[in-house]
Amino acid sequence: MTTGPVKDVGADDWDLPPYCGALDIVLVVEQSPTTRIEMAYHVADELPAAIESLLPGWSLHYLQVPGTSPAVTPDCEDGCLEDGLCPSYPDLKCDLLGPCEWVTGAGLLWRSTSEQCVPGPRRWVDAAEDDVGAIMHCLWKGGTNSGSWGALAPTLASVSPELTGPDDCNAGFLREDAWLVPVIISHGHPGEGSPEAWAAELTAAKGGDMSAVVPVAILDPQTNPSNPPGCQEGPGDYTNGYHELVEQFPVGVVGDLCKPYTPPILEAIEHIAEVCKVGEVPD
Repeated sequence: MTTGPVKDVGADDWDLPPYCGALDIVLVVEQSPTTRIEMAYHVADELPAAIESLLPGWSLHYLQVPGTSPAVTPDCEDGCLEDGLCPSYPDLKCDLLGPCEWVTGAGLLWRSTSEQCVPGPRRWVDAAEDDVGAIMHCLWKGGTNSGSWGALAPTLASVSPELTGPDDCNAGFLREDAWLVPVIISHGHPGEGSPEAWAAELTAAKGGDMSAVVPVAILDPQTNPSNPPGCQEGPGDYTNGYHELVEQFPVGVVGDLCKPYTPPILEAIEHIAEVCKVGEVPD
């Protein structure tokens, strides 16, 4: 074999491993005040172009999910459904919101209650059709800083059968022939349950093939009492649940919340590129 840049996923007569040529990425940023918004902006600016360079010619889907439940506060749901007015945000135009706004794990459309980032009707981004970096940059502020923890449940829900069917909130995002990379950025712990059960839910999204899922968890480094400069620490994953979740899979990556977020995500993508022999051509 020789290596060199290519613009597609392989020669016509070269059989690629399963899933090569397509990638579905779920980004879940915990909505806590300690996740670093400036880091997230770097992801938006750097990540799409970096993935394109590692996987040239691939079909890329991005789904950003609010790291808490639901995307819009319950009082807004009740107010909009009952009298068309959200008590917390009087300027919110309830008629622009659909039923998926109240669903845990549904793709995020809004930066705020007045600015829509994803044009819709789909709740995810197709890199071939949309300006992924600009949309992600628009969404990050809406995906952080609400003061609550709990990023795992939205991650699992986002790729569940209840949300990925043809008429469901995230319809069209998840594909049978694509790798799945769930990225969880969390300053807390995952909550109740077992890593084995969580891994089984993610694996079910790929028909039971655990090798098609490459999870990334970017977590609190837990070095109290000496907080790293510029990084405010939270309670951390003191249960080690996220670590154990990642360890269930053949390949997974754990990153440091106090360091740039992009490298651990790209580490997962590099593994996929290696498996799929991206950049290699037959002699």
